[in-house]
Amino acid sequence: MLRLLAGLFVLASCSMGAIKEGGEKPYVYDVRSEYTSQDLIELAPKVVSSTHREPIKGKLDTLFGKGQKPLKRVGIVVFETQIQPTLEGLARGNQIYLSEQGKQLMTENLLRMWEMSEKILTPELDYVSTHNIKKSKKFYEYGLPEDDFVKSKRSTYSADDIFYLEAGRKTTTTTIVNPRGMRDVSFLLVPAYDLMGGPKWSEHNKHFINDVAKELKLDAVLIIMSEIKWTAAHKDKFSDDFVPEEATIRIKASTLLPLSEYHDRLAKTGDTEKPGVNLCYRTYESEMKIPVFISVPEEMKNFNTIEQELLSPVMKTYKDLSQMTLLRITDDLKKTW
Repeated sequence: MLRLLAGLFVLASCSMGAIKEGGEKPYVYDVRSEYTSQDLIELAPKVVSSTHREPIKGKLDTLFGKGQKPLKRVGIVVFETQIQPTLEGLARGNQIYLSEQGKQLMTENLLRMWEMSEKILTPELDYVSTHNIKKSKKFYEYGLPEDDFVKSKRSTYSADDIFYLEAGRKTTTTTIVNPRGMRDVSFLLVPAYDLMGGPKWSEHNKHFINDVAKELKLDAVLIIMSEIKWTAAHKDKFSDDFVPEEATIRIKASTLLPLSEYHDRLAKTGDTEKPGVNLCYRTYESEMKIPVFISVPEEMKNFNTIEQELLSPVMKTYKDLSQMTLLRITDDLKKTW
């Protein structure tokens, strides 16, 4: 109930006065196609929406206009995932589930995609890697350390990480997972992204954002939420409609400016006020649904089937979607240069 109420509050605050651009043209993604960088550049505005809202003080046009510092030096300080959530701790009819270490491995692999894509697609950014961010002293003064479920250095999955599980059997209740060495800055069951992200000003962990950004001389920080879930074929119990087997991949990202950077920009416009909030430059949202094949005969319920029919298409789709989101983020950052 707490998470529901918080979510409703966030939705209400985000929708007031927000301007949305792109992401409205229907597009059927083909998981079998190999998309080039140029393809992704052309698709990004159609698939990924960008939203902004005027801040609590000042105007975006003047805060990021002529005479203001360009946004070039950025890094990811919050990276959360919600992968096949099972809050009640019991497997349902969706067949395939992950252990705690499986979710952590997937989270680390998703983050790795962002960092590798940045080097290839947007070399003009002064991107600070999470490896360097984790060296920040201020980074460890806030939030809690995430549990490390993976006891060896590896990035590949095994049969203990993701597996078929009968309905009614116990499974992990861990739904929000951060990579090893990062911080959990959520609040109870409410992800940090729901509290900090979106086209709004925010007070949640504002000192964490500000102190880390100042220590690392970041112009802005990225916070990212990735949601991945899949469903077996079934009939909807309310509408009696047939629901096909599919996986849903959703990415939400926000570019936040620390409050000290916000104050400096206000001062350059002649405004001496110092609002005690972070400033959101832009927020991004995208979703893709792809067909998967997980309801298989008993003899095919093994790790090889999971790799071929679920992991491979899901990870490929996430790679393309994250790259389109990164391209949208960079395109908006370039408007400040």
